[in-house]
Amino acid sequence: MPPPKDQPPLIQVPASQSEWPRWREELVAWRKAARQGYNADTYLDPAFAWTQTCYCCTKIMTWDERFLDHATGEYHVEAIVEDGIRRFGGYDGVVLWHAYPRIGFDDRNQFDYYAELPGGLPGVRKVVERFHEHGMRVFIDYNPWDTGTRRPGMTDAEACAKLVAEIGGDGIFLDTLGEGAGSMREACDRAKPGIALESELAMPISALPTNQLSWAQWFDSYEAPGVLRNRWFEQRHMMHFIRRWDTSHASEIQLAWMNGAGMLVWENIFGSWNGWSVADQKLLHGVLRVQRKFGEFFRGGAWTPMVPTAQAGLYANLWEYGPHGKGQRMWTLANRTSEPIRGPLLNEIYIPGARLFDLFTGKELARPEGEIAANGVGGILAVDPEVTDPELLARVRGLGTGDRGTFSAPKLSPKPVKIALRSSPAKAIPENMIEVKPGLRRVVTKFRQRECGERGYAPVGGPHALHAELIETREIEMRHFAVMRRGITNAEFAEFVKAANYRPERTENLLRHFEDGRPRAGEEAHPVRYVNLADARAYAKWKGWRLPTDAEWQVALADAPELLLEHPLWNWTESEYTDGRTRYAILKGGAEWKATGSGWYADSGIHPPDFAAKFIEIWAGLDRCATVGFRCAVDISPSG
Repeated sequence: MPPPKDQPPLIQVPASQSEWPRWREELVAWRKAARQGYNADTYLDPAFAWTQTCYCCTKIMTWDERFLDHATGEYHVEAIVEDGIRRFGGYDGVVLWHAYPRIGFDDRNQFDYYAELPGGLPGVRKVVERFHEHGMRVFIDYNPWDTGTRRPGMTDAEACAKLVAEIGGDGIFLDTLGEGAGSMREACDRAKPGIALESELAMPISALPTNQLSWAQWFDSYEAPGVLRNRWFEQRHMMHFIRRWDTSHASEIQLAWMNGAGMLVWENIFGSWNGWSVADQKLLHGVLRVQRKFGEFFRGGAWTPMVPTAQAGLYANLWEYGPHGKGQRMWTLANRTSEPIRGPLLNEIYIPGARLFDLFTGKELARPEGEIAANGVGGILAVDPEVTDPELLARVRGLGTGDRGTFSAPKLSPKPVKIALRSSPAKAIPENMIEVKPGLRRVVTKFRQRECGERGYAPVGGPHALHAELIETREIEMRHFAVMRRGITNAEFAEFVKAANYRPERTENLLRHFEDGRPRAGEEAHPVRYVNLADARAYAKWKGWRLPTDAEWQVALADAPELLLEHPLWNWTESEYTDGRTRYAILKGGAEWKATGSGWYADSGIHPPDFAAKFIEIWAGLDRCATVGFRCAVDISPSG
């Protein structure tokens, strides 16, 4: 017999209710046929049991200044945990996102971006342990497209499994993948029991035995909330709804509620901020309270999608779960209209004499009636009158008590950090500097559009032409200044370190290319590298100079692009920004090293003076790169 025809990842509901009974019969028949020969051992393994209750996961950029102090390298785990509890009712898991969109400026690979975080992998392990103390599971991120940087000396599958085991993590998020291949599963099982795999793209049902979680990303639905194919096939498979660029998440939360699935909370989108509204926070907070108290219905009960309701625009799924043969029924309800629904919600409860409870207030109901807000959710629990289970009734009563959340949605926008250093004006143009006369300049700068944005955030809805060229035009009143014709050299920076006894608080990777604290023979005149923005500023201050802004750098070198071709390096500029979450600087110039093989890499290679790149600053160790140096600028005295 040929295998049954597959269903789409989100199975749509027929428009006519008269078709629902036949549609449900077809769904049951499809599942029965599709499960022939299915092996569910993974979902019976206690090591993976946690995945079935991982209802709410969050995604944190490791450079987020609320999580990692850029200056000290201190991790603020508890700040993330407490914010999640306050606004959403708490997270069950966290993806520690690390490399993209920074990766590609130099040859460090995705695994280096974990290994070179503050404290190295032992430091990351302590972070994982702190999340574990708060009941959260930790995922690393795997970027399969990272093939153009240095190789880790083993297969990617082995490197991922080794990393998770070394930091005591719990899972791997499979960026751009629909499933983890057999080699990934095998490597994980050898490294540590219970390493779960979660795909980004829609997962085929053939991968369900070896991949315990998956995203429901950009899943569209018509008016009636559709059925998640993979959860219909295997209710213990956890899925997380996500539409990261949307400004309203109500529809996703409704779909999660109707499918017994989870949500991904993701607000810092690779450096572009898209915070959740207060209304969405409240909606998810309420849903999670019920899912966590009555999860057995969603992962092990009988599920009947699309049962009749008492009002138009109101949809219901029925979940049945009854130990010892006693009937318990739960209805998950979604109001898909823009107006509140009041009054009768269900026409039948199927259990004579059942006790009815509102799942969002814990109140006992005389009839299946109530009020559901516009674009909101509701729930009713029916308990057989013979059921006197004290634990069950305590859970019901608990729905009406406890923390109801404290909600807030910070409105963030990038705000420039003022230039940290102004030089004392020079009376003459220093040697080897290019003079720029004062006056109004029209500065036309080119960026490559990326999800992290350019000088600010990506546009609402996400970049409309991802990786296409973006032109920025500014009218800037410039002072009389000069910019160096070349970068500061290894010898010059070494002189500064010695004369100023320069010892920054964090020295990781500082002048990594030196030998015994000195430039290598023959490289004294090469531009210095492995310095971060703070190092560059310190040198400029010592010289009585400053760094140029990206506009000043561009104007000064516009007529001399040949100066960028000898020992080319990206250059730090004094154009640094932060929104309290992401700190970044605008780099100019480009380096000879170029990442190849993927458009997801950051801008690499040599570029003309009018090109600019957004460089997300993570912390000192990772910001000191083999491909980034600097040149200085100086203001010219009006009397000079």
